[in-house]
Amino acid sequence: MTVDRFREPMTSIILVVLFMCLFSNFPSSRYFILSNIDNPLTAIGPAQAGTITVTGYCWYHFNTTLLLPITSARVEIYDEETTGTVFLGWNYTDYNGYFTFGPISNNDELGEDGLDIIVIVNARSSAARVITPTGGVYSAQSQTFWNCSDGPFFRNFVTPYDQRGAWWIFSYHFGLTRGWYYLLSTVGYNASTATCRWPYETGPHYHPGGEIHLPDWACWWSDTILHEYGHHVMYRLYGYIPPSIEEHYMETKSNSTTAWTEGWAHFFPLAVYNKPTRIVGINATHGVEYNLEAPHWCSPGWDDGDEVEGRVAGALWDIFDSQNDSAPWYYDRLSDGFQRIWNIMHTTPCNTFRAFWQAWNATFYAHPKQNVSQLQDWNRTLTAIFQNSIDYRGPGDVNVDGIVDIEDIYYAAIRFGVEKGQPTWDYLADLNHDDIIDIADVYIASLNQGKTYDC
Repeated sequence: MTVDRFREPMTSIILVVLFMCLFSNFPSSRYFILSNIDNPLTAIGPAQAGTITVTGYCWYHFNTTLLLPITSARVEIYDEETTGTVFLGWNYTDYNGYFTFGPISNNDELGEDGLDIIVIVNARSSAARVITPTGGVYSAQSQTFWNCSDGPFFRNFVTPYDQRGAWWIFSYHFGLTRGWYYLLSTVGYNASTATCRWPYETGPHYHPGGEIHLPDWACWWSDTILHEYGHHVMYRLYGYIPPSIEEHYMETKSNSTTAWTEGWAHFFPLAVYNKPTRIVGINATHGVEYNLEAPHWCSPGWDDGDEVEGRVAGALWDIFDSQNDSAPWYYDRLSDGFQRIWNIMHTTPCNTFRAFWQAWNATFYAHPKQNVSQLQDWNRTLTAIFQNSIDYRGPGDVNVDGIVDIEDIYYAAIRFGVEKGQPTWDYLADLNHDDIIDIADVYIASLNQGKTYDC
């Protein structure tokens, strides 16, 4: 489905604004309409004689009327002299775009008038850095405020409108800082700095161990930014990126390493925003939406199996999400969140999704499984993966209980002759995946009767 580029970002920004209004100590007026920004807030505390404290809020443009706070950006303070500028120090903006620096001596030494303050806000932090095509960090410089008086010095600072793409890429709301913050707040991982060069080259991509490169239009697509950030995270965890072919697509087979590499990167923005839809930007105004909750075995236009990147992303999503599948199959009954997925990512470099599953199986279950709870969790994880046309069951284990017995033969036999699309169809019983449950499926179950599997 083709979508307008403002639909998803606008949804995201509404959620962020509501969250910050409800759960922070700051009023909703922090989300300034431009006409309201000329009235600075004041109460900073008592001044120390002979000192100045520089403080304020930094903002970037969401559009022509709405400003959003710049989170975790480096703000530098300078004093302008006749011989040039003197660096006074720096600090980071907080979650709400607020920064403070000082108190420091307000002695300018030339006639001992107040400092001549310049403020520069940079698209740079320990989390992210956004640079121009020639390598300079995007920044915005204030005017010079001459002979500042002692005490609190407060201003709102707004970055230029023509830089807003760079600040979208940097931002907490849509960009690299959002990905970094998600990992820090969810699993306590402080990812190393991600550098994005924009606008640069013709297609979004990540250079392993190096930079994210985004063309001019890609700055408007949060999923695209976070997809490339997902590659950055994988490289920092593994020390490499599994080999991938250059031409690959969401719905079609590539190979197992490409599907894993791209599947993880597709999944990452889904986890960050807790949504099943991945929007792939195609130009500045339009993108293609994939609802990765929806595909099932033999979905029209989709290949099946773990060599399909969209299937891998969907499997990770069904492990993560809290939404169970609907009737009649109920394959995905798992609501596991991000922690165990991250545990495997963080501890066990994997080149394929099968390797990810094998690491999961080895890490989270005793062998043989020691109780009903472990068996149930194992079953639910395998069937959540199965929902996405990835079948890691042992041969003949129709009901995914780790043993092939009369129950499996019965499960297939009572559906004998049923074809895909009929009311009693069940993909689990179609062991050879030929869209009909017949003697071949019953034979597979019978042939493997008595076998046990730990997959």
